[in-house]
Amino acid sequence: MKIRQFLNIPFQFFNTNKEKWFYVSSSSIFLMLFVLIYQPFGIYEVLKNSRYNIVELLLLLLFFSCVIFLVLAFSQFVLRKQFLVKNYTIKYFLKWFFIDVLLIVCVTTIIDYFIFEEDVITIDNIMREMFFYSFLTYFSLCIVLLYPVMGILVYTYLKQLLSDKVTLEKDLTVIKEHYKIASGNEDLIKVLDENDVCKLTVAINTIYAIESQNQYILIKYLKNGRLIEQSVRTRFSKVLNELKDFPSLIKCHRSYAVNLMNIESLKYLNQKPNLILGSPEMIKIPVSKTYLKDIKTKISLY
Repeated sequence: MKIRQFLNIPFQFFNTNKEKWFYVSSSSIFLMLFVLIYQPFGIYEVLKNSRYNIVELLLLLLFFSCVIFLVLAFSQFVLRKQFLVKNYTIKYFLKWFFIDVLLIVCVTTIIDYFIFEEDVITIDNIMREMFFYSFLTYFSLCIVLLYPVMGILVYTYLKQLLSDKVTLEKDLTVIKEHYKIASGNEDLIKVLDENDVCKLTVAINTIYAIESQNQYILIKYLKNGRLIEQSVRTRFSKVLNELKDFPSLIKCHRSYAVNLMNIESLKYLNQKPNLILGSPEMIKIPVSKTYLKDIKTKISLY
């Protein structure tokens, strides 16, 4: 892959407010801890010969970390809104990263030179210390800040992979259930009475609903183009337990179970949810609040 092609790859990170705040805070904290622990770029000798004690040095380091935090927050939440682009690519991200570092260097250099510098401000001081020091600082910050940026990218990427994995597993579950339903369209089910005597044998795809009626159940199914209702003396819970291997049959009310394959829609009649089953006589089955959320989810999946 050529460099130009790589730079034009879409970059989908650091676009949400949560990701921006994560970038701003982690960069500020990492930079402070990095300087405090590793003391890079000869900082140890500078601090050793400085007039500050350890507490003052920590406060100074905390002050500059806060400045960096504010600069990055201003860059991400204010400046970026003024330069919105349709295609956010790696090239655009790198460009904005270098702008962030440049802003940090400019602000910290100005604060350091005009507040903490004791030398008399002259052209020679500005050219020799300010610009040269700023260039070295910019180069150093680019290297140091790449660590938290790369860490955030890896974390965000792994988090996205995990989210995709969960989504794929969910889709796979739906496909498996679809397969079970599709492959079981012609499966025959046997409805047993309370004495385990078979009272009805019917194809699963012809069943529309099962209704509980005290000590009986009423099975509504299609036969020769006509809706048939047949009563069987048995308990509602017993039948549902016997038919639990058929995922298209689900309970929607304490007295009703429906076949997902024959649901046309979910409608509110008199402000109460009802399932409309596509049959020659159009069956309306009530849905209780207990099962409403599950029913909506199943309908959207199937």
